[in-house]
Amino acid sequence: MTGVKVPKYRDLPIKQGAPKGSAWGVFDKDSKRDVYGTLNFITPEAILAAKEEIRAGESVVLNLPLHLPYHSSNIGRCEFSHKFLADAFEQKCVDDEITINTQATSQWDGLLHFANQDLSVYYNGVPYEAASIHRSDKSLGIQSLSQRGGIVARGILVDFVRYAARKGIEYNPLGPYRITLDQIQEILQEEKVETRQGDILVVRCGLSKYIRASTPEDPTPFTAGGNQTHVGIDPTPELIEWLWDSNFAAVAGDSLACEAVPAFDGSFGRLHTACLPGWGMPLGELLDLEALAALAEKHQRWTFFMTVSPLNIDGGAATLSNTIAIM
Repeated sequence: MTGVKVPKYRDLPIKQGAPKGSAWGVFDKDSKRDVYGTLNFITPEAILAAKEEIRAGESVVLNLPLHLPYHSSNIGRCEFSHKFLADAFEQKCVDDEITINTQATSQWDGLLHFANQDLSVYYNGVPYEAASIHRSDKSLGIQSLSQRGGIVARGILVDFVRYAARKGIEYNPLGPYRITLDQIQEILQEEKVETRQGDILVVRCGLSKYIRASTPEDPTPFTAGGNQTHVGIDPTPELIEWLWDSNFAAVAGDSLACEAVPAFDGSFGRLHTACLPGWGMPLGELLDLEALAALAEKHQRWTFFMTVSPLNIDGGAATLSNTIAIM
């Protein structure tokens, strides 16, 4: 399968003045600034190859119920509310009204969610002030995913929960715990999965299982104050290099931030910085991976056909998950 030719991570950046390791300019075409980032790896050929993952004819939704996790207000995000409007239009008719923060449940970070904190710029050099304060540049808004036809690709489930149980690794799904590159690569080897350009890497850490079983009285991943610790991928330089050189279209999981908090060096946001403003790579967070894990176990296959239908919000920063996996 012919793919998109891009530089190796060690050869980035290619644009003068761009941050170290960034892909600014890599996907630009005909002097036009790219707005799709690593989704450019999902070519028509990659989609046609991904459809071959549909063999059993079974599908699962990767979205938590919208009210979960509980207590998003602990980190300054509004709580989900649902009004059930009976007798609408003076008829036996019902409408729904909901209020929700797109970061408070299963969701995908768009390219306006997180800027390079040192330079105050988004992917491909779009200024934070223009895009998010004055709103004069909405080119990286979540509507771009709809314009491109959503996200359709092959997904790979890296089931760390299954791996940890087999290896006798004990950890709290609320964190802290760092899932290493070595562990991810060992799981892929055990699952007999070879990555290919345009894949979406999905890492299950078990947080969605915890959230599904939780009550409002239980501890939640939404903790107040600055002492947040979370399970996730450990964003070491080696892992970041591997993600780019593997040509993944996106990375996702059931963890709160996708990346471990804190990282190996005590920092926060290394994966966000590399993926969102660096490469234009969407991050999926708080996905519900329990039904998918059961389906993968049933069929002994950890690759699947994956679709994301984003909320078409002009200039939006993120979208509710709206993600389906089909085997």
